[in-house]
Order: sequence, then C-alpha cells, then structure tokens
Amino acid sequence: SSDVCSSDLAYRVDYSRGEFQGFGFAGVHGKAANFTENVIDVGTGEVIGQPNSRLDLFEFDAYFIRGDVTVQGQLSLGQQKKASITPAADGSLRDSRWWGLSALAAYKFDPRLEGIVRMDYLNNKKNGGGLLGYTSADDRNGIGPDINGDLDKGATRSALSLGMSYAINMETTLKAEYRIDRANLPVFFDVKSGGYRKSNQIFGTSVVVAF
Repeated sequence: SSDVCSSDLAYRVDYSRGEFQGFGFAGVHGKAANFTENVIDVGTGEVIGQPNSRLDLFEFDAYFIRGDVTVQGQLSLGQQKKASITPAADGSLRDSRWWGLSALAAYKFDPRLEGIVRMDYLNNKKNGGGLLGYTSADDRNGIGPDINGDLDKGATRSALSLGMSYAINMETTLKAEYRIDRANLPVFFDVKSGGYRKSNQIFGTSVVVAF
C-alpha cells in the first residue's frame, strides 16, 4: 500500500465582534500518520513504513477579554480511519472518534497576579478510544479502555485545573498549576499499588523568561 499523504485541506476563520469578544473555527481534512498500521519487514521484524489514514478535525472557539476578566471556550470534534485503540474481534482496524469541550476563566487580582480556572471534558468511548497521535492506550493521560474490562469502550474523562501566574518583572513570570483528572474507567496507572484508578492528580510549577 502506498497510502501517502498527497493533499490536505486546512482552514481557520476568525471574527472579532467589537473590541472585547470574538469567535472562530478551524478544521483539517486529509491524511495523517496512523500508528496502528506500521508496515513490518517480515524478514527482520523492523518497521519499514508508516501509512497514513483519513483524518477529519473541526474546532470552534470563542473568547471575551475585558479589563481583568478573560473567558474562553472551545468545542472539538474529530475522527480518524482505522486508528482506534481496540481492533475488531477478527483483528481488523476500526475508526477512532472523539469530541470534547474546554472552558477557561481568568481574573487579574492586580497587574502582576492572575488566577486561572480551566475545565475540560473528553468523550472518547468509540472502539476503545483513540485520538490524533493516540492509537494505543496511555495510562499516564488516561486515554483508552479499562485493560481489565471491556476493551471496546474507551474512557470518558474530565479535568479541573487551578492555576496562578505571577509576573516577577517584565521578562520573568512564575506559573503554578494543580490539576485533577477523573474518568469513568480505571485508566490511570497508580505507581504505589501497581494497579489502575479512576482519578489522577498533578502539581507543577514553571518559570517563563522572555527575551
């Protein structure tokens, strides 16, 4: 098979309604790498090729930014041919499909300090799950099915993030974030027990320096 990416359609449209608000949408339609379809050399067992498969992505987003307040939202839908995490009973590849919502609200308590809240929801049930770039289960990010359960159903998951951004000076910003992930299936690997659970917590900090 020489299913090589020959042409793609990518577009982005934005509209600003006045000074403080606007919306836009974007899409990609074409072919992308499908990591479930590695071509194997039968003599050596090495991967010698990476076919592509049909990909369709569409996103809609909107924003409101005025003074100390920022509000943003996004809706995403996607599918990729023969890219699901779980194949059919006969071993044939199936399509991956997903959709998600994301919302963010931020408030500047003063010119230096900003608080941020973000909520995300991902519906990824079809054929054991699967996203762009995720054609196998990922137990760190909670993508895929319950490995000890029904492999045909991928996890539906959500995340709540609480963040802070503090401008130390004109060039340096300190950022911190706490995030809790939840899923309807035990898809997060627990290092302590060696098993899987339905929730995960992350805390991180970073320093951003601009030149």
